[in-house]
Amino acid sequence: MSIIASTALRPLAVMACSLAMWLSSNHAHAQCEWEAGLPTYMTFEYDLGNLWVPRDAEVGRVIAARSLNLSNREHSKLKCFYNASPPTTASMIPSTALVPGVPVRGQRSADSVLRTNIDGIGAIITLGYPYNGSGTNTFTSDNGTQTIPYNGTMVRNTAFAAPLHTLIGQVTLVKTGRIALVENIVDKQMFHGVTNDRGRVLDFTLKATVRQAQCTLVGNPVSADPVMLGDFTLADFTGPGPIGRGTPFSIQLSNCDDDSPTSTAYAHIELDGTKGSTVVDATNGIFSLGSGSTATGFGIQIQDGAGRPLALQKAVPIKPLQRGDMQLDFRALFYQLAPKVTTGRALGSLHFTISYR
Repeated sequence: MSIIASTALRPLAVMACSLAMWLSSNHAHAQCEWEAGLPTYMTFEYDLGNLWVPRDAEVGRVIAARSLNLSNREHSKLKCFYNASPPTTASMIPSTALVPGVPVRGQRSADSVLRTNIDGIGAIITLGYPYNGSGTNTFTSDNGTQTIPYNGTMVRNTAFAAPLHTLIGQVTLVKTGRIALVENIVDKQMFHGVTNDRGRVLDFTLKATVRQAQCTLVGNPVSADPVMLGDFTLADFTGPGPIGRGTPFSIQLSNCDDDSPTSTAYAHIELDGTKGSTVVDATNGIFSLGSGSTATGFGIQIQDGAGRPLALQKAVPIKPLQRGDMQLDFRALFYQLAPKVTTGRALGSLHFTISYR
């Protein structure tokens, strides 16, 4: 019986030895390793080039969104293997402050806007492979998002390493506040990368040149001030509605500046009553006669250059910007409001605001 017992124990010893060898082999590769003969650090610089944003664009407006597929400047190569304990992790830590609460349209990551070196300009940086959990040799985000700040863990065993020498993803530049009316040079280190066993392994710097699309108003830019609507008789007022074809007038915009191949901004106009004139029908561009008027029963309507009613008390897009000088065309006409009108003097006034969005 002693011989039988000895024979039964021998395979167990062999299995235990094999298991120990497998664990030892797995542990040898369960780390992040630099390729021999190359630098042991990585710097990434991404230049978005020349960009334009409308001067009066709302906070949260996307200035540019670009795909990211970038190799490091040193041509270094770092690869990471899975390990169970301690787990293999990678973190992308902001090198700048966050700008909370920016209402970026269509972005779940609105609370991940990173401040650049330019006031009013921020960036959302989203990582792709190997930080998106898309394969066995990738990191899986600890909170389900790949935006910076990022923390990820390798959660599946694999014979293939996760390559960290390339950054893949997307960079979105957004407006976070007022931007100075100058040529703005973005040049800011946005984040650095750390692995659990190698410490700091990479830096990422973002660059861009951002200009604002806008025009100026020189002197009195209105073609006629006041706009004369002419003389009418009671016979011209046959019932509620527009009277006559109206009088054309224009507003001149000077020194307009925008992206030359395509317009970034539209010139908008916002009109509101002043000097006793009040809004009667904002949607159809109708306002009342103002101070000094003696006629009754009608008001004034504003139309765009094509004869469509121009809404009041809201910024209405009129025309895309073009370099140099440009003209915004309008029309004004009387609009009967009551079944009967009385003769007299008819005066009306509007205040206008031009914006670029």
